[in-house]
Amino acid sequence: MKSWFYVAAAVLGIGALPGVSAAATIDLYFTVNPIRVCNDAGASCTTVNTFSAQTQKIYEQAGVAPVFLPTTQINSTASLSVPSVSNVAVAGNGQSSDSATINMWFVQNMPSSSGTLFGEAFVGGNGVAINTSAVNSFNSGVGRMDTVAHEMGHNFGLGHTTFGAGGANNLLTAGSTRSIPGGIGDITPDGAALDQLTAAQITQLRSSSFMRSVPHVTVDINGSTPFDTNNFFKVTFSSGSTSFLKSMTIDLAPVNAFFDPTNSPPGLAGSPFQTSSLVGLLNSDITASGNTDGSKKLTLNFANNAFTAGDSFDFGIDIDKDNCIDCFGATPQELAGALFSFTFSDGFGSQAAMSGTSFLADSTDIMNVLPFDTSLLQTPPGFIPPVGTIGPQDPVLPEPGSVALLGLAFSALLAARRRKEGRTPR
Repeated sequence: MKSWFYVAAAVLGIGALPGVSAAATIDLYFTVNPIRVCNDAGASCTTVNTFSAQTQKIYEQAGVAPVFLPTTQINSTASLSVPSVSNVAVAGNGQSSDSATINMWFVQNMPSSSGTLFGEAFVGGNGVAINTSAVNSFNSGVGRMDTVAHEMGHNFGLGHTTFGAGGANNLLTAGSTRSIPGGIGDITPDGAALDQLTAAQITQLRSSSFMRSVPHVTVDINGSTPFDTNNFFKVTFSSGSTSFLKSMTIDLAPVNAFFDPTNSPPGLAGSPFQTSSLVGLLNSDITASGNTDGSKKLTLNFANNAFTAGDSFDFGIDIDKDNCIDCFGATPQELAGALFSFTFSDGFGSQAAMSGTSFLADSTDIMNVLPFDTSLLQTPPGFIPPVGTIGPQDPVLPEPGSVALLGLAFSALLAARRRKEGRTPR
């Protein structure tokens, strides 16, 4: 007889696991509509680079996740080269039908009387223009990887000198004086700790009307019965506004285990998927797939509006390790790192890992943001589209990297010292 395990859930969150990326606690997200601009014939299109990994890391410090929707294309020669975001932020120019989604045009060039711009945005409004020629070619083609995040910050109401901006290591500082990371390893909290956000900036951006709440679902290992248990996992929907959970998938491949619901090979002693302690939903609201012998993934699909905030249920199903079939089942340590994917009715989806310390998987402890289901995207109830002003511009100026800047500073100091030491008393 297999013995399952008992773990008392005491801590929310996911600890660092060997071979598993560290998760970030994210309770808000926002959506971005990237718009590629081509000429009237649909050719000479701009190259869209959202620097999504870098942008995600920058906003993690605020507990916020950027969600980039599939790229939209417009064919408009007149929009390829524009002096301002106001020239592309006109009706019918590729905007999302959802007014709470930020529209971001990737244009070919942005000439102006003060020089070419990397980008421009409305402060507190909806709309960003990115100069792809300047941004993508920056630093010998490495790219100016924080421009997208910087310009979106303006839409959230942040300026170049407000809420604590102004230092070289701050995300919202003007491009002429901001230190630009040469790689994701120099974005805070790592390396040179660049693109920082102050506490005041975080408070401001989190209050932006563009922000949406991440639905909060936890999966807790709380069973202590034999392998034929019906309460091995406890799933709780803590909060989630008006959204409901559409599906949840458990992936055992990272922990080298499989589901064993029957007494047929590969395991000869199994137990089926069983539920218990249902609060707010019925057994008929849950449909399981992948509950077959040897399966690495189990997906639970939920009926529309069935599993919402305040609801919970328990379930159990036999799980065997690949190297110990029909032994004593997986231990808590052996299941740490199993992946849990959550898909919600508002289109948002996240992936989390089972913690090796709290033995809890949490939809807000995000390892990966799943592809957004745009068919479900809706403007949040009560959303009032913000009206902003043209944002402070980022002129293209010579911006040596941090090493070069340090070198220049050292050279200047050395020259000054030499001049001082070369003086003769009079």
